[in-house]
Amino acid sequence: MRYFFYGTLIDPDIRRHVMGDLAPASVVPARLQGWRRFSLKGTSFPIARPDRTAAIDGVLARGLDKEAGRLLDIYEGPGFGRTIVSAVDAQGKAHDAVLFVEDGAVEFVVVPQPWDYDAWVRRHKKEFMAELKRQPFAPR
Repeated sequence: MRYFFYGTLIDPDIRRHVMGDLAPASVVPARLQGWRRFSLKGTSFPIARPDRTAAIDGVLARGLDKEAGRLLDIYEGPGFGRTIVSAVDAQGKAHDAVLFVEDGAVEFVVVPQPWDYDAWVRRHKKEFMAELKRQPFAPR
């Protein structure tokens, strides 16, 4: 199964921590048309919401099995569910992929500034990784 990652899972260290040996060896750049990435109040991770006028740049992970999917579901946690989207790779080929989106179980509050991966790495990754390492779900 393919997954489109648009937030913290763009980061290879986060993917390895969450999925361990099941993490994809590599990912490819991809774009998701018709969606916008939003920063959230009180968190350092983003959400994606439909927006016909926007697109999200992210990565496409291929070949993830059911167990990797289970670990991703746990990582995403309450408030997120799966939907299938069509993400376009750098060669212009469309691929069906799983996208984690809000499921209505948690009320997320978006903030005006856009979420940016490079800024997240500089400002939040170290603290985010430290918190993640305290969580027991990830394979070691």
